[in-house]
This record gives sequence, structure tokens and C-alpha cells, in this order.
Amino acid sequence: AVQDMVDRIHGAFRDHVAEARGEALVAASVGKEGGAERHATNAKEVIDRVATGDVFLGTQAIRLGLVDRLITSDEYIAERIRQGARVLKLMVHTRPVGLSGLFSGPSRRNSPSVGYGGGFSDDG
Repeated sequence: AVQDMVDRIHGAFRDHVAEARGEALVAASVGKEGGAERHATNAKEVIDRVATGDVFLGTQAIRLGLVDRLITSDEYIAERIRQGARVLKLMVHTRPVGLSGLFSGPSRRNSPSVGYGGGFSDDG
């Protein structure tokens, strides 16, 4: 039962990657194998070769056509903010343990909430 669920999730992921990255996968296949006579004709063929359960380094993923570029999450978020995207920040709040926690309001440490962030801060 668990293996069936894992197999279904893997299949759905493979289908999504083939649809979302199809052209890039085929183009990378042509470049990697060095000729039209040996390259995959569709994304599914490439997915069948690369979706083996292996983990790829970023440079390998670029070469295979799985990603376009490598950047950090901070770089990506900063880029999206510059483009005018609304960026939310997850902040964790905690309440003190014991009776004092029952009567006090939430602190800003460990109870989940989502707040709007127009930039970055070091308080979380």
C-alpha cells in the first residue's frame, strides 16, 4: 500500500517534470548525446533516463535540462521582491509554559503565523 502511494507520487512528479521542462529536457539531451540520431524525441524518453531516484548536483541538473540556473533562496526572494512580487514571511511565536502562558498574549517566538514581508530581517 505504501509502495503503491510512492509509485503514484513518483509517476505524477515525472509527468509534471516532463510537461513543465519538456523542451529543455529534449534540448539538453541533444547537446549531451551529440547528435540528432541519438537524442530523445520527447520529454518522456528523457525522463525515463533521468528519473531513476538519483540525486543530482546543481551543475548536473543544468546539464540535464532539469533547471535553468543556480541561485540561493535569498537571491531568488530578493529578485522576486525587485519584480514587485508580494513575499510572505513565516514567523514563529511561542507562549510561556505554565499558568503565565494561559494569561499572557502570544510572544513573537514559536506559534506559526504568516506576515507580509517587503524585505528581509534577522528577527526570525
